[in-house]
Amino acid sequence: MNNKEKGSRGEKIAAGYLRRRLYRILETNFRRKTGEIDIIAKKGGYTVFAEVKYRSSDINGLPREAVNSFKQRQIKRTAMVYIMENHIENTPVRFDVIEILGKDIRHIKNAF
Repeated sequence: MNNKEKGSRGEKIAAGYLRRRLYRILETNFRRKTGEIDIIAKKGGYTVFAEVKYRSSDINGLPREAVNSFKQRQIKRTAMVYIMENHIENTPVRFDVIEILGKDIRHIKNAF
C-alpha cells in the first residue's frame, strides 16, 4: 500500500469515527491552491476542520507530530477559503487532528 492509499484509508476510518459520534461530514479532501483539508464536518454549531494522520507504528514518531506549524498555517488558509466560499463567516470553527496509530484512534479537539 503506497502513502496515498494509506492516507485515503486513514481518512475513511476517521470519517466513520466522526459519523459514529454524530458529526455531519460536509466535505472530504477539500482542495484549493492554498492546500487541502482532509475532513470538514459540523457538530454542535461548530464547523470542524480535521486533519487526519495515519501511521501503522510510532517508529517515526506520533502521527500528530506531522501536523507542524507549516501544515497548520496551510490548513487555516484553506479553511478561510472554505468559509468565504460557503458564506459561514459568523459560524464558530475548530481545528482538530485525528490521529490513527495502528487500530487506535485519538481525536484531538482544538489541536491548533
